Amino acid sequence: MGEYLLHICLLGLSFRLAACTDPSVSPPAACVIDLECAECMPDNMPMVTSHRAVNGSVRVPSGDEALLSCGGGKFLEYPLRDSLAAVCEGGRYRLRHDRSLRHLLDLGCQESVLEDVLHQVPECAAPLQGRAYLVQERGGRVRHLAALCYDPDRGVSARAQPRPPRLPPHEDARAPLSLLGNFNHMFDARTRRDADRLYSDDARLNRRLRELLRPGRVALAGQQLTAAGLLAPGYFDDQEARVVDFASNKVAVWRSVAEGNLRHVRRDVAALRRRAPDVQIHAGTHGVLAVRGAGAVHLRGGGRFPVPRYVWTAAVRGARGLALVVLNDPLVAVSEVRRAVFCESVCGRARWLLHLHRNRNYEVPAAGLVFCCSLANFTALVPELPEALVRDVPPGEEGLLLDSPV
Repeated sequence: MGEYLLHICLLGLSFRLAACTDPSVSPPAACVIDLECAECMPDNMPMVTSHRAVNGSVRVPSGDEALLSCGGGKFLEYPLRDSLAAVCEGGRYRLRHDRSLRHLLDLGCQESVLEDVLHQVPECAAPLQGRAYLVQERGGRVRHLAALCYDPDRGVSARAQPRPPRLPPHEDARAPLSLLGNFNHMFDARTRRDADRLYSDDARLNRRLRELLRPGRVALAGQQLTAAGLLAPGYFDDQEARVVDFASNKVAVWRSVAEGNLRHVRRDVAALRRRAPDVQIHAGTHGVLAVRGAGAVHLRGGGRFPVPRYVWTAAVRGARGLALVVLNDPLVAVSEVRRAVFCESVCGRARWLLHLHRNRNYEVPAAGLVFCCSLANFTALVPELPEALVRDVPPGEEGLLLDSPV
């Protein structure tokens, strides 16, 4: 009898070990939220306050409780609740309060937690328009994620700054609007609609370009435009990085530039910010691209939505700084390059530009020629970055940000 019981126990143990080692027996599915996939999230994605995002996604292990928040708003399916607790179960969410099993797509907020609003911004005077990216928090509080100086007449941001120093409180939503204020909001809504339509679809963007160039014989050598942000996802915490999708952050650049040196520049600046959180970043545009045989390229009539000739990023840390300028013209003639580079470049001396140096093609126009300027030289030639914003950086060698932070 004892021998029989021993045999049964060993048999049960072997089944258990087989279940643990058999690759066909899958572990319980985790709940993974891909923050870079708009179709994988509800229209107004809540903030996950219980788990941190890593590499563009939030992973909630099976059995863990996730806390979801709509900040100052409410959930669409639960209009009396601004937060929900849910346990991950087989890739879905078991809500604590009613035990229902829900897909993430069912758990959207009534309004976006992230907003792009008209806002007072220092050194941004008319005709430019101050804007701010905000995140709504519980208790009616808001936190500023970025400040922009936008040109509504031309439909392009002159400059943008992630994580700006303290801005004045946002009172626009509560204040009664004047007749002029209502007009500004109506004009702002139209500009947003036009920008969203233009930059949300690369195929539409390039059809527009071909139509603009159609009367002439313009050779583009297979180049195509794409929409790129002035502010990169790496400048923000992962859940807040969705603000880079706002249309006011977008400009049209050549795809080879966006996937080439513009990407390397943004990766280096983001890495610098991670190593030195006190680094201030400014990003913007300058000039209008001119295509040989067609002239300046504006994607809408009336000089609106220009394709910028330069896309720049300035990094400032204390009394040192550096401006990195990407020439958005892969078709520039060799004879025109010297004139296009408007400062003595120090890119080769900046030890924190690891990605740019590693790829060894930062002076190749097809990938977006890059040159690096002192802030004194840069602000003297590029009015989009006011000198007042970098007044603590002295001219000359002592004002150059060349060393990599420890």
